[in-house]
Amino acid sequence: MMNIKLWINKRIKKIKDNSFVAKFLKNFLISFIGEGGASFLSFISTIFLISIIGNTNYGILVVAYSFVLIVDNVVNFQAWHAMISFGSDAIENDDYGALERLIKIGTVIDVSMAILGLVLALSTASFFSNLFGWNAQTTQSIYILSFMILFNFTGTSVGIIRLLDRFVLYSVFRIASEIIRLLLIVAFCLVLKMGLKGAAFAYALGYIFGYLLFFILFINELRKHTSLSIRRIIKSDIKQDWKKVFKFTFWTSLTASADIPVQQFDTIFLSMLSYDLVAVFKVYKQIGQVLTKFATPVKQAIMPLFSELVSKEKYRECYAYYKKMIAKGNMLMAPFVLILTGASVLFLHLTLDPIYVNNWLVLFVYLLLRGFALSFAPIHPLFIALGQVKQNFYISLIANSMYIAVVWLMIPFIGIWAILLGLLIEYLVVLVVKQKVIVKVINAYH
Repeated sequence: MMNIKLWINKRIKKIKDNSFVAKFLKNFLISFIGEGGASFLSFISTIFLISIIGNTNYGILVVAYSFVLIVDNVVNFQAWHAMISFGSDAIENDDYGALERLIKIGTVIDVSMAILGLVLALSTASFFSNLFGWNAQTTQSIYILSFMILFNFTGTSVGIIRLLDRFVLYSVFRIASEIIRLLLIVAFCLVLKMGLKGAAFAYALGYIFGYLLFFILFINELRKHTSLSIRRIIKSDIKQDWKKVFKFTFWTSLTASADIPVQQFDTIFLSMLSYDLVAVFKVYKQIGQVLTKFATPVKQAIMPLFSELVSKEKYRECYAYYKKMIAKGNMLMAPFVLILTGASVLFLHLTLDPIYVNNWLVLFVYLLLRGFALSFAPIHPLFIALGQVKQNFYISLIANSMYIAVVWLMIPFIGIWAILLGLLIEYLVVLVVKQKVIVKVINAYH
């Protein structure tokens, strides 16, 4: 017993002595609690909502929500990458004036793109509804959900919060948003019996209130920071930094846009078959979020640390940490996928219609693919930290184009399995090419 206690104490001391590992584990745990808690609440909301409005109405809501997310991802620039990449350099050089200019640039981009996104969503909803043959209820839901985009000006806030090592605030935002949404679902759908329209309002208002809460937390963090001033941020001259920050943000945002097919187009493709099938696969994706909630905190926690090591030109050390994380990820994911599949099938059998259990093999293969991809999660923040933003876009564009082609061609013949085939091809292309580029860049620096 004494030997075990001594071994544990030595391991804890070793972790504390390694600032990289200690900071990573702290941020990972905070992010995991936030993402895991939000994912659990979201799944509860889904099960509850399906039981009230039914599979078909839920499928309609998912299609409308996916359309809004597609517009949001296309238009709403990912400013948080630039905040971390350039912000790390500013803090390393003790140049908080540069950080203040960076915050102003990011905020201008966020607000401008949010307004543009709302206009684009409202003006194109009818056209795409006609194109894909969606019913009037889907179009109406899109109109309601589109106002989420107007308040999603959080890119800069997310980046600075992570840069300042205040991951707990993002976790608070994630959990609070889901709690608000669940309460609104109860109010609109169960109490007021507003059906699909009530569900759309609950989704929109839940996220809007969440975004506003996060922005207030961000402003409060700036106000408390001794080296930053909100007044100086507002008055700062951004001309000298605008071009490089906007260029970096533009390319990272293009990459996010190129990833849209894999993230949202499955819903669009499946809507051509049936809304019920959309509902089934959406539930499967939410189960897959259990795996994602292990990987997302890794990416959130590791990005600032990779950027810090790169800014200090510790490329070999950075790559060594990356390889260790990949090895541990591969070791953990396989048994976890088996356990999650078994538990999920049992839960679905007890709570939802038979259609969710009848497609259990689809769920199992989907979780295998997600587990495989997510075990390599650190590859993406390392790729960005090494400054490969243009290459990241081109790789994502090619891989996602292949995904669209495969699914579009095969879905009439193999149905929902076309989605899984497309995912396999997309994952393999991205991971193999990125690994080769990373090795090449690391060797070049060496």
